Amino acid sequence: MQVNADSLIETIEETNLLQAVINSVPVPIFFKDNQGRYLGCNLAFEEYIGKTKDELIGKGVYDLFDSDLAAVYDKADRALIDAKGKQIYEAQVEYADGSIRDVMFHKACFHAVYEDINGIVGAILDITDRKKAERELERRAMTDSLTGLNNRHALVNKLEHALKLAKRSQKHVVFMMLDLDDFKKINDNFGHPIGDSLLVEAAQRLEHCIRESDILARIGGDEFAIVLESMEGDSGIITVAEKIISALSRGFHIEGHDLSVGVSIGIASSPLNGTSSRDLMKLADIAMYQSKARGKGQYSFYSENE
Repeated sequence: MQVNADSLIETIEETNLLQAVINSVPVPIFFKDNQGRYLGCNLAFEEYIGKTKDELIGKGVYDLFDSDLAAVYDKADRALIDAKGKQIYEAQVEYADGSIRDVMFHKACFHAVYEDINGIVGAILDITDRKKAERELERRAMTDSLTGLNNRHALVNKLEHALKLAKRSQKHVVFMMLDLDDFKKINDNFGHPIGDSLLVEAAQRLEHCIRESDILARIGGDEFAIVLESMEGDSGIITVAEKIISALSRGFHIEGHDLSVGVSIGIASSPLNGTSSRDLMKLADIAMYQSKARGKGQYSFYSENE
């Protein structure tokens, strides 16, 4: 096949124009043949991957990345080529500078008629800032703004997850409902700012009474809740309850004021008292009021007979 000089100049000019255009795009762009070998890319992709276009052309993902990561990329490419459509998905990738970024891949199949080449083209959009903002909003939605603990919504989600895991592994989940005794007097006599400071310190003391794997939440006012997973027998539960009562019975010194509160604890467990988060929370609440009826500063296991 002969190519005249004029058509050769046109082809070169078009190729240079294409490269100039994609180089001006600030997001990484790449294209490969249907065997997964790189045909080209833009400058942003070179910066992302830490290699020049000349170092990439003709190579596949297994030549450029470790085997685990290459397998992920190759699987996605194969699925796209087989489907002959488009792909949009999110992933975390490591840039050439070592930073871990959240990105969104936009990929599609192409067919270059003149060269008779099939392949895929992709662009990588950096969505790190957006994902960071989303995670922060999610964290705030699941966090008690005063103490930094889980809030009620987070507690319910984590309790339900714990119950599902326990059902599969045939283990127990213990739910404790805690209410500070005589806290209202603190607010009435010293004001809400002092009361808030006491709640923050109480939350810190509670964190030291449980294991790192346990779940602690403030569910409103002066009420807290704890989820204990994989507890066998009552002795371990009693140990935690007694540690909590001891920790919160010690005096609080806040802004020059010596203050004291107590705590009443209600305890329910799964599967003995129920298998749903709603059942456990309701029955632990009943047991907590049984503790208060006994004179406060105590713990009670839920019992239908009381």
